[in-house]
This record gives sequence, structure tokens and C-alpha cells, in this order.
Amino acid sequence: MRIVFYEGQGRLATLREHVIRKGYAAGFTCLVDFLNAALPRNEVIGRALRKEVPMYPEVAVRELAANALIHQDFSVTGAGPMIEVFSDRMEITNPGLPLVKTERFLDTPPRSRNEALASFMRRIGVCEERGSGVDKVVFQTEFYNCPRPASKRRKAAPAPCCSPTRP
Repeated sequence: MRIVFYEGQGRLATLREHVIRKGYAAGFTCLVDFLNAALPRNEVIGRALRKEVPMYPEVAVRELAANALIHQDFSVTGAGPMIEVFSDRMEITNPGLPLVKTERFLDTPPRSRNEALASFMRRIGVCEERGSGVDKVVFQTEFYNCPRPASKRRKAAPAPCCSPTRP
């Protein structure tokens, strides 16, 4: 999976790009660890000590990355899952159209385009294969007072967009 960091809110100036070259099973932990380490953090002062907290809920990042891998359309050539990080948001895209309307992600029974991949990823602990990923993303973003994630179509691919926590 490609992870691209941009300067500002557009795609004109790339700061850096990182590619996870391992397979999905072996590389998923590397992907999530790299992404969580590279995403911006805030410093919060507690009762006595300071600590850094992620601006993006780590569970939401993990679930969105897993969904991008598992639900991609492998019949679309020349494209793959990608995470783009801007100054004001993160967009995660994968090839293909969703099997369910994006506005119905929360209340539609789960459907899998890649049943064998989803089953394998469940067996190694990446997903649950219960259709609860989007629910977790919404809960985490609400719990941490982040703007609600938006799903939009961009060139025939859904782009879950997650914004950092509000100050």
C-alpha cells in the first residue's frame, strides 16, 4: 500500500511517499504502525505530566486501512489501495465501486467482494468479518470529538476521509 504525505490541502506538493512492500498479511502491522507513528499528534497536559495523543483515533485508522485492503476490487488494473495525508485530513482509497451505497455503510448487512481474503484476514486477526469496522470508526471519531468521517466517490473509488481531532 502507498502512503503519500502532502503539503497543505491539495496534491500539488508531495512531502514524502512510503510504500509498504510486504504482503497484506505480513505487512498489515507495519502499515498501521508506520501510519500511526507518522500521523500528527497533539501534546496534552494532564494533572502532572505531558503526553502525546494521536490526532486520528488509532482504531479508526486501523479499521479504515483494513477495509481498504479487504474490499478493493482486484479486477481493476493499474490501481491499488492508497492512503493520502493532507494538512487537514486523511483520504483512504481503493480500486472499485462499493458494493453498498456509501450512505448505507452503517445500516446494511455486510457484503464481501473478496470472501477468501476476508476469511484469511479474520483468521490472522486483522478483521472480524462481522461488518463492524465502519461502526468502530464512527464510534472512535465521535468519542475523540473528531469530525465525522465522510465517504465519497472519487473516480469510481470510495474515499473514506477522516479529519483530525478538534482542538
